[in-house]
Amino acid sequence: MEHQIFFLLLGVIVTFCDVTSEETFRLKIGIVGTWTPVFDELLRTIGLSHPWQIYNITTAKPKSQYDKMLKVKDFLTDNQIDVILGPYDDATGIVADKLRVPYICTTGSKRNLNYTFQILPPLEDFSQAIFDMTKSYQWDKVSLFYDDLRGVYIMEQLLTNHDMMVKSWHVKGGSDIKAVEKQVRDHLVRMRQAFVQKSIIFCSKEHTEIILDQARSLAMLSQPSEWFFYDPGDQLVPVFKNFPDVFVNFTVFGLMEFDSRNEIASVDDSRRLNISLAADSLRLLNATLPKAVEVQRNEAAFTIAEELRKIRIPGYTGDIEFGPNGRRYNYTIKLSEIEGLDSLQIFVTRHHDVWKRGFLLYHVGIWRSHSNSLEDKIHFEEVKRLNRNYSFPLKGRTVSVVMILEKPFTMQKRDYMQRLGNDRFEGFAVDLITEVAKMLDFNFEIYLVHDGKFGTKKENGEWNGMIGELLAGNATMLVAPLSINSQREEAVDFTKPFMTRYISVLMRVPKSEQSYFEFLNPLHHNVWYCTFGAFMMVSVILYFLERFGIRQNKDYPTISFRESFWFVFGSLLQGNTDSSPSTLPGRILTSAWWFFALILISSYTANLAAFLTVKKINTPIKSVTDLASQTKIKYGTVKSSGIMFFFKNTNIEHFAKMWAQMSEVDPSSMVDSTDEGFKKVKDGNYAFFWDTTVNKYKTIEDCQFMEIGPHFDPKGFGIGVPPGAIYREDLSMAILKLSDTGMLHQLENKWWPSRSCPDLSKPSADETSELSIDSVAGVFFILLGGIALAGIVCGFEHFAKVVKKAAKTNKVVNILHTLVLVNRLLHQNCADFIFYVE
Repeated sequence: MEHQIFFLLLGVIVTFCDVTSEETFRLKIGIVGTWTPVFDELLRTIGLSHPWQIYNITTAKPKSQYDKMLKVKDFLTDNQIDVILGPYDDATGIVADKLRVPYICTTGSKRNLNYTFQILPPLEDFSQAIFDMTKSYQWDKVSLFYDDLRGVYIMEQLLTNHDMMVKSWHVKGGSDIKAVEKQVRDHLVRMRQAFVQKSIIFCSKEHTEIILDQARSLAMLSQPSEWFFYDPGDQLVPVFKNFPDVFVNFTVFGLMEFDSRNEIASVDDSRRLNISLAADSLRLLNATLPKAVEVQRNEAAFTIAEELRKIRIPGYTGDIEFGPNGRRYNYTIKLSEIEGLDSLQIFVTRHHDVWKRGFLLYHVGIWRSHSNSLEDKIHFEEVKRLNRNYSFPLKGRTVSVVMILEKPFTMQKRDYMQRLGNDRFEGFAVDLITEVAKMLDFNFEIYLVHDGKFGTKKENGEWNGMIGELLAGNATMLVAPLSINSQREEAVDFTKPFMTRYISVLMRVPKSEQSYFEFLNPLHHNVWYCTFGAFMMVSVILYFLERFGIRQNKDYPTISFRESFWFVFGSLLQGNTDSSPSTLPGRILTSAWWFFALILISSYTANLAAFLTVKKINTPIKSVTDLASQTKIKYGTVKSSGIMFFFKNTNIEHFAKMWAQMSEVDPSSMVDSTDEGFKKVKDGNYAFFWDTTVNKYKTIEDCQFMEIGPHFDPKGFGIGVPPGAIYREDLSMAILKLSDTGMLHQLENKWWPSRSCPDLSKPSADETSELSIDSVAGVFFILLGGIALAGIVCGFEHFAKVVKKAAKTNKVVNILHTLVLVNRLLHQNCADFIFYVE
């Protein structure tokens, strides 16, 4: 009986002790680093199924890694720690593995330790997920931005695809934000030069925001660009809020549903991932504690580790399961797409959460870590997207426009020193970009190219001038008289031409020939000589005709030798004299002379009027080809310009001959700028090859210049944009609309008005040539006919007089003698006849 009572009491005591030991089991948790407040807060929120006690694992200034490990070992053994929580620490992980204490770490570990359980999936899996997505999207070029060693993993993974070109850009951090921004901008510019439109960001939140901000300033956040982001814990949510105007595909690779909410961490909490991982650690403990309390106290840690290897539970970061090496296994990476949302679309959606976010969010699929084939790993979901109208990427923004001083495209106003901003400039290019900006709703700031060059490729492969500004990312576009050629087209992109230019020659207008005897020019000098000879001859003949002719009126005064000259000269100038011819031969001769004088004076008067109204200019060069056949006038163009490369590369014979003259025979004929070329033209004896648009304006502005054709080598002027810029088509469409509405024609008429100078293309005085002897020979022939007729009449008059006298005297001898005289008249001139008769 006593024995039964003893054993009964013993059983009660044992049972009581077992119950007491179960109730008094207290889980001892070691917290790594400064995570004690985090777990204190979470334990109050979530709690554990059994009592717990937190120990902060700290090592005060260890002398070495080995010393740190010894201190951790002493801490764990002295306090009988059952489980360790927090970020991974290498010394703690090694000691915990030796003591078989489970270490649930929230960050990655490079070691394969049996008692270390990594809740955060390994970075290699995220790299594989991004790599699989690039293959699924069939990308052939990609840029990778990274700021620490994490980017090396994804870079190594991407390089395994030999069909894809990978450009990697290391973003070096620092306290100087301006230096980081410049570094990122240089990376983006070089990326654009390589025509890479797909990018992967493996950077911190701060660097990611800098990259996106610089990309937006370079208009690289629009279709067809695409961007991938590594963001397992939604840290980029506040970054995307700053880009509501972005119309491009942002794909986020996250461990949780992007921008989702739970009771653990708010949407805007930058520690959301770490807190969620810490909460998942406590969930794991809650799931393993029932087994841990069933074993002896010193075996609790081992039991928790064994249960962790077998467990699979849902967590805040997805399903949690560990592989043999303690790394997370059989989980999914969430794929989310982000798009900017403007105010109108926010109004249409009428969702408070969308309005608060400022962007559209689509959950497009998942990536499974445990699948083998690419088709099984990536699962895309059907997404109903909000219909969006295409938005011009520069809309509402202020962009930089680079220009060059070139009349009349871009000029500084006279009082530009007192003006600010774009108001300092005027010209065709300024008006053009103003109209384009109004049409596409963006603002612009004009700045002049620093080196004053249009843009040529240097020996080291770099570009100077405005093209260099575009490639350097300093300008969003260039608006200038920059001709489109193959070399420039390889460097940058151009819109549809807004104007077609040719090449012509600009020369100084030759000085007109001035003479005190300009009045003599209407008649050729031979005509003047013949006229003077005719005057002398008619004056002498008239005297003899009047002297030997038969006068009808004896009282009429006779013309003396001097009066004869005066009469002929007076009748030539339509003047009166005291005497006039009284004989029939004299009057016949006078009539012929008057007709001669009428024709000659009328012709002289008409030609003199032409000479006095048209300025006489003798141009030594009539066409462009004339320059190649002479060496007196030098000619050239601007060095390293598009026109220079035309001459350099042409196969046309006379242009090739000109290039040899300009480049080898006389290199000094080439100039460094258009202003220098215009100055040399104004100095004289120089011809300048340049664009017809500029040359035409120069002839309108200054009448000392003239343009010589024919025009050749047609090329277009277009707005230049960086290579691959997606807004080029929008600018081209705006230019076409301006052309269709006639606005381009109005701007051309505004800046190229009608020329007020004399039009040298019309016939000049050298084409209004003086009258040659061939032109007036007929009137001289008429005058000679009149002289001959007057002589014949004079002879017949004397013959009639002799016959009449012979009839009265009946002297046969005299009659016969008269016949003899007539016979001699037929063989001799009238003067001899008259002399013989007398």
